[in-house]
Parts: sequence; C-alpha cells; structure tokens
Amino acid sequence: LVHECNVQLALFRNATQGIGTSHDGASLRREVETAGRACLKACEAAKNCVLPQLRHEGVEFTRHASQFIGCVAAYVVEMKRCIANMESMLVTLENLITVHFSTSESSPTDKVTPRRRRATSCRPQCVCSKLKTSYA
Repeated sequence: LVHECNVQLALFRNATQGIGTSHDGASLRREVETAGRACLKACEAAKNCVLPQLRHEGVEFTRHASQFIGCVAAYVVEMKRCIANMESMLVTLENLITVHFSTSESSPTDKVTPRRRRATSCRPQCVCSKLKTSYA
C-alpha cells in the first residue's frame, strides 16, 4: 500500500509540473485531478490499514508507518506547490486582463454619442430623450 501511495504521488507530481507551461490545457487539468484523487484514495487505503495495526508495534510495521508518513507529507507538499502555481497563474491572468482593459479603452472623442432630437417634435411622454446620459 505504501508503494501504491508513492506511485500515485509520482504521477500526481508529474502532472502538476505541467501547470502553467505550454502543455497546460483541459486534458492536463483532468490528469491532475485524476492523479490527485488516486493519490488521496491510495493514502486513505494505507491509513485504514495502518491505523488498526498501531497496537502491534514491530520493526517492519514501524518502517512502513514511517514510509507512509513521509509519503503523505510529500503529497501535502505537492498539493501546496500546485496551489502556489495556480495562485501565481491567477494573479498573472488578473494583471493581464487589467492591463488589457486599461490600455484598450478608446479615447472619449471616439465614443459614440446619441443624436439630439429636435425640440419641436418632442411630446411630453418623451421626456427621456432630454435627459443627459453617460455611455462611459
């Protein structure tokens, strides 16, 4: 079970290393999610096997328990690394969007302004056309 945890952790780590690179896409995100779930399931299975045996301490069990603890700790490190990569990517995207919209705004002279209606043909029901509106 500890070996299975290590295998799943390696697959998860391999998948997370592609986040934010040219290989990033929907399939990689599915792979990260699938590998993360598989690693979590493997750790849960190992935990369910390890916890009942805590009373039967032996050298072999202690070694496996230590390996399992190391594997779970490595899984947590990879999850934190994945979160850090995602947060960094999110900040970059937000900054790019902010810069895009702040530089792509047209000048006030380029904005379309509505034509004024003639006052002679205006009816009392059409008061809205005389209100000043902003299209900014």
